[in-house]
Amino acid sequence: MKNYAFASVLLTIAAGVSLGACGNGNQAGPKVVDGKGEPEELATARSLAFRDAVKAPPAGWSGPVFKLSHDYPKEKPTCDSPWLRRNVDFSGKSSTWNADWQGYVQDIVNYVKEGQEPNLPDDPGWRIQVSGQTRWFNVPWMAYDGERGREFVHGLTNELSTAETAFIGRGSGKHILPGARKSGGDDPLFETWSIGYYNPCGAWSIGQQWPESGAPATYEENGRLLARGMPFPEGTVVVKLLNTTATEKDVPYMKGSTNWQANGHKQTGPRTYATCEREVREVHLVQMDLAVVDTRSPTRWVYSTLVYDGTLPGATIWDRMRPLGVQWGNDPQTFPAVPLANSKPLSQSVAAPVNIHEHYGCFKRLAGDVDQSNSSCTSCHMGAYAAAPGVEIKPGENVPPIFKFDGICDTYNATNASYFANYAYPSPFPGSSGDVAAAIPLDTSLQLQVAFAQYAYFKNSDPKVVPKSTCPPAR
Repeated sequence: MKNYAFASVLLTIAAGVSLGACGNGNQAGPKVVDGKGEPEELATARSLAFRDAVKAPPAGWSGPVFKLSHDYPKEKPTCDSPWLRRNVDFSGKSSTWNADWQGYVQDIVNYVKEGQEPNLPDDPGWRIQVSGQTRWFNVPWMAYDGERGREFVHGLTNELSTAETAFIGRGSGKHILPGARKSGGDDPLFETWSIGYYNPCGAWSIGQQWPESGAPATYEENGRLLARGMPFPEGTVVVKLLNTTATEKDVPYMKGSTNWQANGHKQTGPRTYATCEREVREVHLVQMDLAVVDTRSPTRWVYSTLVYDGTLPGATIWDRMRPLGVQWGNDPQTFPAVPLANSKPLSQSVAAPVNIHEHYGCFKRLAGDVDQSNSSCTSCHMGAYAAAPGVEIKPGENVPPIFKFDGICDTYNATNASYFANYAYPSPFPGSSGDVAAAIPLDTSLQLQVAFAQYAYFKNSDPKVVPKSTCPPAR
C-alpha cells in the first residue's frame, strides 16, 4: 500500500540507502559526555533515534512543527476494537464487500478519524491526542536519512515518486488520466511524502523493541534472534497518510484535498528533484492505508486502503476518502504464485464496488493510487525482516527481496510463489535459507525495518568521513 506499502511505508529508505562500511572498529574507547559516565555513542544513538526531523525549522518559521510521538506505553494496554467482534468470513469462499467487509473497514475508519479535524487542515494536521489521551505514536530512527528522512512540518518521509500517467487505470491499463502526458513527453514525476502512526497497542510493541537507549532490543530463542515486543497484539491499528506533490491541475481528482506544507525536495524539472536540497512546498492527501491485527487472518493482519477522489460528493475530506477494498492474505492459489493455467480467482482480496480511478496491485490484489502495481498491500509488508542489530540490511541477501527480483508479478517462479505465500509471525520467509531464513521477523512493519536499517547505518558510519549515503545523515 504504500509505496512500499502499506506499501507504505518506507522500504525505499531501507532498501535505497547505503548503510556504509564499518568505521568504528579502530576508534578509541567511548568518551564520557556527562556526569553519569554515559558513552558518547549511547547518547548519540538516543538523540538520533528520537529526533523529530532531519533539519530543524528555519529561523522565523511560523507554521506547524512536528514532534515525534514516542512516549510509548510502559504497560501493555487494551484497545477497544469493534471490528474484531464482527463475524467476517476469512475462508474466502463467500466473502463480499457489502455483507462481510464494509462494516469491518468502517469500524476502523471511525476509530482512526476520531478526534481529527473534518478537513485535516495544515494546522494542526494530524492530532495525536484523542479525548485527552495520546492515541497515535511514531517509529524512531526515521529522521536520520538525510535524503528521505522526516521533514520538520508534519514528520513526512519521502517514498517512491509516481508518474502522471500512473494516477489512473493501472488495474486494467485501459484508462489514462485525461490530459496526462504520455511517452514522448515529459510524463512528470510527483513525489510522495508519508507518515505512519500506531495506536497504543502497537506503540507498546514499538517501545519494547526500541527503548530509550535508541538501540533495538533483541533476544535469542531456539537459536534465532527475535525483536522484543513482537508480534503486535490484537487491537493494534496502523494508519498511514500518503501525500503527493501533484495538484488538482495535474490530477483533477485531487480537487479539494488537503494543502499541507512539507519540507520536500526542491524540484528542478518535470521529472527531477534535488534530493539533498529541501524547500517547503504543498502536498495533498491522496491515499490512506489502514492495517489491523486480527488473529483470525492467516497472516494475522487485515489491510485496507482509502483513496481520495475530489469528484465525489461529500462535505469533508473524510467523505471523499473511499475504500478500494480489503486484503487479509496473499492469495497463494492465484498467479503468479501458481502457473497461470492453474490460477484460481482471488479469495483473500475483496474489492469495494466503487468506481474510483481503478487501482490494483499484482493480478488485481489490493494496492492504492501511489503504490507499487506489481505487489500488493499484504505481500509487500509481509517481507518486513531485519538483520542483526547494527548489520547492514541487504534485500535478497540477509532479508527477503520485496521489489527487486526478476519477474515479480510477471511469471510463475519460486520467488513469486514465496512472495505471495501466506505465513505469519514468527515464521521465516517462505523458501528461504541461510541469512534470509535467520532474519528477524518484524510482523509486517516496514517502518521498523527502516529503523533497523538506519540504526545499522549509524553504527557503521564514521562521522569523520564522508558517508556513503546520497545525502549526509542527520547528526
